[in-house]
Amino acid sequence: MELEHHNDPIRLDPRALTLIADTRQGPVKMPEMGSGHNYLGYHIATMLSLHEWFNEIGSPVPRFLILDQPSQAGFPDETRGGGFGSARATLLNLYETIHASIESLAGAFQVIVLEHADLDEEPFRSAVRARWRRSNGEALVPAHWITYDSAE
Repeated sequence: MELEHHNDPIRLDPRALTLIADTRQGPVKMPEMGSGHNYLGYHIATMLSLHEWFNEIGSPVPRFLILDQPSQAGFPDETRGGGFGSARATLLNLYETIHASIESLAGAFQVIVLEHADLDEEPFRSAVRARWRRSNGEALVPAHWITYDSAE
């Protein structure tokens, strides 16, 4: 994912619950690795790697991961006309990484993503199951389920 220290060995310290890059200059802990892009990328890479390992060893850990708006840290809301810059390519790369992990497990793993960004490129486009927007009147919680007056 072209993250900072991506060419260095990365390890998970289970006692400190942090990632460490073993660089030539010495160990670099996750809080010292830089931007939100790095934090997000390494968190998702770690979760995907753990799930791949759980599958490999036959662990009883449930075979799904739920992510809530991974784009929030660096991708503008398309409905507000924000500029995209390299954020679109970064986000697409993230989804390609998720897709590759899912494919490598051949149906033994599912990732559920709640996302405000809406990309036209694959693999994002074909993975979308619902688009909940005010503009189309659809929502995760249908309006007719809500029984209280929101003005109260």
